[in-house]
Amino acid sequence: MKKLMFLALAISVLFGAFAVLAQDDFYDKFLTAADVEKAGGLTGVKKIPRDPSKGAGGTLNFGLADDNPVVIATLMTVRPGDYEKYKDQSKKYIRGPVAGIGEDAYDGPPGKVQYFIGFKKGTWYVQVSTFFNMEAGGKPYLNMEQLKALCQTIAGRM
Repeated sequence: MKKLMFLALAISVLFGAFAVLAQDDFYDKFLTAADVEKAGGLTGVKKIPRDPSKGAGGTLNFGLADDNPVVIATLMTVRPGDYEKYKDQSKKYIRGPVAGIGEDAYDGPPGKVQYFIGFKKGTWYVQVSTFFNMEAGGKPYLNMEQLKALCQTIAGRM
């Protein structure tokens, strides 16, 4: 009986691990390291592990050789009305609308430098952010046109 219970537990842990891996791979079709390289004119970009303590807290995280994030993308499905509520609650972080991405898109934060775009397409909400390159005087790795190109890539694959 103990062997049977152990076997059942081992199988459930194994299937759980496969489910997590399969879910992680599910998002890979939306954005790749090659997409980030192409849009940003960068080389050596790779997918890096999710690690919020390093800023890599997105669904998809991309960095350079040192694993420091360059771009993160968070993708989630939302129920009808949730996107509008979120956008309304976040309006102090939004600079303005961005045309040509999904059904609705905006960038932020307000001020001199923007570093993220959020958009809605169907039941999806996506936010793509770039990090600051401290070796280049603190400029974002990607400018807003490059970030917009990544968002259009993601939206086109949905």
